Amino acid sequence: MTDELPMQIAYPMLAENAPRFADDFVQQALEQGVRLDYSGESVGYVDSVIESLRANGITVQQVADVLFGFGCYLGETVARATGGRWVTSTATPLEGKSMFPIVLHLPSGLICDPTAAPFAALNGTGATLAAFYERYAA
Repeated sequence: MTDELPMQIAYPMLAENAPRFADDFVQQALEQGVRLDYSGESVGYVDSVIESLRANGITVQQVADVLFGFGCYLGETVARATGGRWVTSTATPLEGKSMFPIVLHLPSGLICDPTAAPFAALNGTGATLAAFYERYAA
């Protein structure tokens, strides 16, 4: 699926770069006057942006790289709340199933795919990012 998405990303799509993608998203938001602090509450702001995109008829193909940034921010927020870490999806239960080759490994042993969550939310096929955060960081 990712081969079909028009994405221009700043770094190789590696687990160690996920925090950099998230930090870039935070910086871009700050340039728009929005301060994101990696809190669970801030994830609700990202949901409101996704809802606005959906309401305006924006498609995944139009904003794929933005959605990827949203997912990295979501994942990094969960990672900071739980002590989780980004890993490659290889040799995890999500190998071949995750949208991108990076996933989040939580101290509980769970593996989750935060980068796919914004895509599903925009398509209306997934839960909100706040619900994702609650599920994995609570």
